[in-house]
Amino acid sequence: MRRTLPARSVRAVGALTLAFTLTGAVAALPAYADPGPNLKITAAVPEGRWLRGDHIPIDVTITNIGDAKATEVRATGSTYSGPYYGFDPNTWGDLDTGASFEAGESRTYRVTGYIWGTEAGNPMVRIDVNAPGDTDYSDNSADVPVNPIPPETTERVAGQVYGDKNRDGLLSPGEELAGLTAVVGGPGLPQELSVVTDAAGRFSFDAVPVGTIRVVYFRNDPDGWLFPEGESVRLDGSGTHQNLSIQGRQPLEKDLQAKIEFGKASYAPGETATAKVTLTNSGAYPLSGLYVTCSDPQGTDIDLKIPQEQWGAFGPAQAGTLAAGERLVITLTGQVPEKALYFGKTLLYCNFNGKTYLRGPWVSAEAKVPGKRADSRGLAWVDKNHNFQPDEGEGLANVTATLSTKDNKLVSFARTDAKGFVTFPGVAAGEYVFRVAGPWQAVDSPTIQHVAPPYGWEWRVQLQPR
Repeated sequence: MRRTLPARSVRAVGALTLAFTLTGAVAALPAYADPGPNLKITAAVPEGRWLRGDHIPIDVTITNIGDAKATEVRATGSTYSGPYYGFDPNTWGDLDTGASFEAGESRTYRVTGYIWGTEAGNPMVRIDVNAPGDTDYSDNSADVPVNPIPPETTERVAGQVYGDKNRDGLLSPGEELAGLTAVVGGPGLPQELSVVTDAAGRFSFDAVPVGTIRVVYFRNDPDGWLFPEGESVRLDGSGTHQNLSIQGRQPLEKDLQAKIEFGKASYAPGETATAKVTLTNSGAYPLSGLYVTCSDPQGTDIDLKIPQEQWGAFGPAQAGTLAAGERLVITLTGQVPEKALYFGKTLLYCNFNGKTYLRGPWVSAEAKVPGKRADSRGLAWVDKNHNFQPDEGEGLANVTATLSTKDNKLVSFARTDAKGFVTFPGVAAGEYVFRVAGPWQAVDSPTIQHVAPPYGWEWRVQLQPR
């Protein structure tokens, strides 16, 4: 027999069905969003083999998902957990001062920072963005794990070293350098690692700790080969430094000889001086890419200024060449500076080098510039307390002192005062040899430079018992 519900029950079921239907409809509607700007942030460390010691980047993407412009948008970051990650100065750009984002606009910023200290583990960084009137702050923060390569990671470093005897820049038979001590060092290593190169000049380090700077260099070379100032490599566990080829070169000064001579021993200020430069390639191979750089080593501005064009190919073109055994003479002219009058000399001080060579010769020449006379005052002292500076009571008092020329001709003599100072009156500007009577000798050079006012200074000569 079929049973039927009473009308009251039917009405109740209908009302319940309508309630469920309305509830489902409400749940299906999107959440109501207030009008205005609404910032959303995402952030991540870009792919890469990052190391502690790197300035590790984080890409921060900010989007205004609201329906109005966001202004005065600022972002900040902090270490949420783990070792401290400090953001680099000025890394936030306009997010530090206040940026603007139109409705729907999205921009990605790359900020950088550095892991400080040696605490174990990795940082978790929290980045926050905010702006006045933001309608929803639930998506204004992002937590970013910063996971560098573990510092205990190691990798193999290996290669071959050779001496480029024929200067062709390539490894040729017979150029392998055996018996050298190859060394790896760098920040954070507990100690240097070393091995000896084999008969083929090969070396290998099987477990070098990762690091941003690892330097490969060589010791115990009896033939005087020069290598780059440490072959610096970055070790990040990728194993990309197992076939290093490191070239040793003989110093350029071994084959290239240079000499400078002034045309006269003495010049007047403003006079045109002549200098002759002689270059000789005494080696068995041609030299190319040669050039010269002249300077004033003491910054006195008394050097002879040579126009660059007078050097020809040895000037800025860096294209000077010398065949094996060739000797070349270059004649130069320049005006003697007026300031040389106060120093008693003019000079040329030049370095001859090459684009592909190491350690070229430094040579110099001087010519006298007679003129200014002035009192020459200085201190004779003894370092009694061994602190490398003159102190009260260390002046050598009441002794006779002399100034002589380099060829030992007496110029002047005087007596030191109670504090060790001595004054030689009316001495011509120039270089002199200083001596004191008794069992004393200079610790270093006894030569003093006497310079006339307003450029002069008090000189010092440290003495010790003979």
